[in-house]
Order: sequence, then C-alpha cells, then structure tokens
Amino acid sequence: MIKRFTPLPVLSALCLSLAVGGFSPVMAGQAAAGDSSVATDPVIPEDPFDRGTPRRTAAGFMAAGDAGDFETAAEYLDLRNLRGVATQLTPVQLARRFYVITRRGEWTDVADFVDDPAGRSGDGLPAYRDSIGFVEYEGGSVQLFLQKVPRGDGVFIWKVSNATVSLIPSLYQTYGYVKPIEDLRRALPQVSFLGLELFKWVIVIGAGLLAWLGVFLFALLVRRLLGDPQMPARRRIFRFLALPVALWAAVLMMNLAADLLGRGAAAQTLKTMSPIPILVTVWVMFSGLNLIRELYTARLQQRGRPGAVVLMRPASNAIKLLVAISAALLWLDNIGIDITTVLTGLGVGGVAVALALQKPMEDVFGAITLYTQQPVRVGDFCRIGTQTGTIEEIGLRTTRIRTLADTVIAVPNAKMASESIDNISARQKIRYSPVLRLRYDTSPAQLQQILAGLRELLGAHDRILPDGQRVRFKEFGDDALKVEINAYLNTTDWAEYMGLAEALNIRIMEIVAGAGTSLALPSRVLHVEQSATGNRVSPV
Repeated sequence: MIKRFTPLPVLSALCLSLAVGGFSPVMAGQAAAGDSSVATDPVIPEDPFDRGTPRRTAAGFMAAGDAGDFETAAEYLDLRNLRGVATQLTPVQLARRFYVITRRGEWTDVADFVDDPAGRSGDGLPAYRDSIGFVEYEGGSVQLFLQKVPRGDGVFIWKVSNATVSLIPSLYQTYGYVKPIEDLRRALPQVSFLGLELFKWVIVIGAGLLAWLGVFLFALLVRRLLGDPQMPARRRIFRFLALPVALWAAVLMMNLAADLLGRGAAAQTLKTMSPIPILVTVWVMFSGLNLIRELYTARLQQRGRPGAVVLMRPASNAIKLLVAISAALLWLDNIGIDITTVLTGLGVGGVAVALALQKPMEDVFGAITLYTQQPVRVGDFCRIGTQTGTIEEIGLRTTRIRTLADTVIAVPNAKMASESIDNISARQKIRYSPVLRLRYDTSPAQLQQILAGLRELLGAHDRILPDGQRVRFKEFGDDALKVEINAYLNTTDWAEYMGLAEALNIRIMEIVAGAGTSLALPSRVLHVEQSATGNRVSPV
C-alpha cells in the first residue's frame, strides 16, 4: 500500500505561470539553473497540445484537469504498452485519477521542470526521461517519470511515462475519494468553477455550514450556562461566538475541506491571493479585544476604578494596530512580495518616530503608571510638588488639577510619575496636634490639673479615636512651658475636621483658664546694668 506520494515538480505554480503569460525560452533557460550553456534558445517543436518540453507537458495536463477536460488531459499520458489494472481503464479515467493523485498527494523531493525539449541533463537518467518525483509504495520508493516519446510523425514530445501510468490504479487506492464522495461526484454534473469541481463545492460549502452551526449551538449552550439573561457579559459573549468566531470556523473548515479534496490551479491561486481568511481572523481578534476590554471595563467600574477605564480604549487600539500591520505583512508575503524591504523601512521609520515621540511617550507611560498603580484618582485632593488641589482629569498626556485658587493647571504625566505625591484624600483619619505654650509662672499643681483635664477631654470625646492619644509636658521653651497634644479625629472631611478642632480648642482654653493660668505670649526680657562708663543693655 502507498503511504505517502511525493510526485513531480510544482504543477500548481507552473499552471499559474502559464495563466499569467506563459513561459519564454529565455526564462526557461534561467530557471533551469545552468543546465544549458549555449547562448541560443532551444527550438521547441510545435504541438497542438504544447507538449514540446517537460514543463509545458506538466502545465498542460494540470490546466486541462483544472478545467475538467480529461479527454484533453489524457493526451499528456503515454498509453502504450500499459500493464495490470491500467489496461482496464479508459484514458479519461486514467487522466482523472492521475489528476486527483497530483492534487491530493504530498509532494516532496521534487526537482523543477525544465522548459527545454532535451529535458534535464546531469540527473543520471537517460536523455529521454525526466523525474517527476518519488512515491512510497509497499515499503519502498518508486520513481515516476515523464518520457520523450514519438508523436507518430517523426517529432518527439513529452508525456507521463507508460510505467507511471500503469501505477495510477494502485496510487488511486490511497489518494482516491471514499465511496460516498465518489457517488456524489458521479451524481453531479462534471463542471468546474475556480479550480474546484461541483461536487467539491457542495462538500466545501456543507463543511462550512456544519462548522458554523456547531459554533452557533456552542454559543447557545454558553449563553444558557451563564444564566441571567440581563447580564451584559452574557450578551457580549454570545454575540462574539455567534458572529466572528462562527464565521472564522466556517472559513477554516472550508479551506481544510478544499485542501483535503484537492485544489485546482485557480483555486490554489485564489487561496494564495485571497485576503478573506486573514480578514476574518483579524475580525475575530478585533472582536475578542473589544470583548476583553468591555468585560475588564465593567470589572474596573465595579471595583471603583473609573479612572483606569480611560486607558482601556487606547491600549486596545494599539494592539489592534499591531494586529492589522502583522496581517497586512502576512498577506503581502502570501502573494509573493518580499517583505524584507518593508520591514527594513518600518524599522528605520520606527526609530525616527520613536525619537520624535519620545516626550509624548514618556507622558503616555506616565499615564499607564497612574492608571495601574493609582496613587491618585479623579476627585482626590492632593499635593504634587508645590501644587495643591483636586484632580479633575487624568489624560494620556497631562493631568488637570484645580487649585485652591480655583485655577486649573495641567501637569505632564511624566512629571506626575516622578514627583512625590501627597494624596490628602487617601487618609482614613485626620491628626489633631496642637502645642500649648503655658506661662512660666504656671505652678506644678496647675500644670498637673491642665494635663489631667486634657486627657479626660480626649478620652471622653466620641469622635477621637482611642489609638494614638497623647498629652505630655514636652519641654521648657524659651518663653513658655510646652505641652504637646496628639490625637486622631475619626473623619476624612476637612470641613468637619475644622469644626471639631474649633470645639476642642475652646475646651482647651476653658481647661487652662480653670486651672488659674493662661497661655504665654511671645516675649523678651531686657536686663539693664549700671556701670561707671554708662548703662549696658543685654537681652535675656
């Protein structure tokens, strides 16, 4: 049994080359990689089926097969002295089966055909034979050939050798279609369109519809498993699966079915040139990015991070741009355009663009830092460097701050990312820490009474947190006895804090007055000494 077929040269490419303008002897000589050393063009014999060289014979056979004209395709086979089952088949049957084998076989170790009536020289074969390729057959390899044969009028032409034609029935057992496909082929008209016979179109379209239906049913199952029909994510996921993913699966399955059935030259060219598979893939990737962005945006909003949502759209757009550029380069490579020059140009242009956008990109990365680490949010009251105010907007380039003077300043995000940020709105409590300056004539008993009163005041206040309370006679100042108070008010609203601090200040004044003393005023003492030379004044 045949395990793998590795036939003749690039027949598809040859047919495409003929379709876009045919071969010239000069080009054939160049493609033959130095097989001919003569300067003159070889004389190709005239033939109604253009079988004067190996390349033209192969291209003519494939073109006739693509057109479904197997009567003409049989003219490229040497039907003399056949052996075995091949003698029981008609020329049309042999041509059709060999065409199927060439389209479905896995071609390896293939030499290029030459467009020279003398065939390829230096290959170790007789001058009247050229190698098609090798086929693994019954545990070994069998070489297939084109052969120069007499036409009957003294002119020699090239055909598929009779030894190769005799192997067609055995090869077809491996590369032929299964019985249901054969029955379908026989039941339908023998016509071709774009390099595919009618029965192949039926199978390819059917495979695409089945793939689309399978993905659609899977989307229905996912929507049912997600539960709540009012859930926005449920509708988005179903729409993503039922539209772009289902279409992508259909296109993928149709391409796979066409490859398995075998493509003609026109179909192979269409596969190479068509941007539809790439466009559908790009659509799937774009839709997937939109879905991820929408789901992540909803998650950020649920977590109370609306500022980070601003970053999602430009980030997804940047990824889409990379996907689109990659898809365009892939398509250009598929149609035979050398993208090395394009990539080189993009590299040079990218360096120039990077230098020009250095500062803006610093601000963009600063915005990414602000959105991801979130040292500040919109609405926060903060101190940034020498500026104090409320964050109004975090953009891609700048952050807008409304100052206490009701003006708006725009700070570059690069500076925001490098400056020390004091986020006042992020505090969970507000510190109350006045320092009392008592007069120096305050007695120890009065000082003890004041300290006790202050501690009782802090401990009994319902808005002062128990942790961090401290009242201490701190030190002897230059002109007063200093008592330090430390406490934390359970509020984050500055206006409320000011009201609470005002009430505490009044109670402290009452405690100090109740102890029979008062707060000290800043003062200086002048000491005057009498001497023989006059008065001398020195500050104390």
